[in-house]
Amino acid sequence: MFAAYASTLDADDPLAGLALGERPEPSVPDGWTTVTVRATALNHHDLWSLRGVGLDESRLPMILGCDAAGVTDDGREVLVHAVVSDPDWRDDETLDPKRTLLSERHPGTFAERVAVPSRNLVPKPPALSFEEAACLPTAWLTAYRMLFTQARVTPGQ
Repeated sequence: MFAAYASTLDADDPLAGLALGERPEPSVPDGWTTVTVRATALNHHDLWSLRGVGLDESRLPMILGCDAAGVTDDGREVLVHAVVSDPDWRDDETLDPKRTLLSERHPGTFAERVAVPSRNLVPKPPALSFEEAACLPTAWLTAYRMLFTQARVTPGQ
């Protein structure tokens, strides 16, 4: 399948490591599902990955991308929550010390298909296009973390 991926890492010239081409179809572990990507969004995380922040050379080549909206094999329209927590974690995934984002340990969303934990699928709001929905996951996560972790806002405030 066609994908955009990091082939090398370079802190000074991150785009030098960006490659486009064929990558293997995603493997789908138990509890995961495949999403056919209809839209994805750029995030600064992708540039950090190409610089080697959160991604090390031992994981190359790595398909980039955290954010996506698409269709599951059974036809559901979804957006992909990019935080992958430990399978046994039962609290807020953003607090899991073992968490990772797609494109750090698991292939990301800049591909025709992506495998994600089934619990990471959120129904796409019908009023949003795939392009609009693809822009939500990491932007929402960043805002959420800033409000509830950094500013310590509590629900109802």
